[in-house]
Amino acid sequence: MINIKSLSKVYCTTEIETLALDNINLTIKKGEFVSIMGPSGCGKTTLLNIIGLLDVPTKGTIKLNGSNVSDLTKKQMAEFRNKTLGFVFQSFHLVHTLNVVENVELPLVYRKIKATDRRRLAIQMLEKVGLGHRIRMNHYPSQLSGGQCQRVAIARALIGNPDIILADEPTGNLDSKMGTEIMELLHQLNKEDERTIIMVTHNEKQARLTHRVIEMLDGKQV
Repeated sequence: MINIKSLSKVYCTTEIETLALDNINLTIKKGEFVSIMGPSGCGKTTLLNIIGLLDVPTKGTIKLNGSNVSDLTKKQMAEFRNKTLGFVFQSFHLVHTLNVVENVELPLVYRKIKATDRRRLAIQMLEKVGLGHRIRMNHYPSQLSGGQCQRVAIARALIGNPDIILADEPTGNLDSKMGTEIMELLHQLNKEDERTIIMVTHNEKQARLTHRVIEMLDGKQV
């Protein structure tokens, strides 16, 4: 599913070079739920962003679903992300000027799917994440709780039927009860749908419940 070889990332300014990732070698199989842990600044989110094609490595290769994505153009990366990857962020990243259904539909807009089909699929996804009867579909993110916003974000991540879900601190802005609910939902998606999930987290308890924990320090696997 995911194969990373000799991957390094260097950020350069006019005054300094920062080695964010140093010779990462990693294989993640289809259906795995993997946690990435480590102190702030260790390279966790950088690694997740490179897997998600939101950033490019300085050296090394990355293969997703057997395809070498290291050499794709920006347009090709965008198309690959839209079809293969789903993203869940700590801060939700919902569009506040769009209502719940419109937020969930958004990835399908770029696939040029008809509006009626988009709405039907969005409602199905909201029901899948437990929101079908809890909120009105014309509610806006500002009218929802943090846990509800994160469920909307997960529905948006799922609507394109991605093979891989990338979650960056998905419970970081939630209280413990809501955090537990979101983790239960992610485990359900992993078990029932066999979604491959890669999660960056500082929560050791949550990490230990996933299949595997990858620990990082100073840009290296430890």
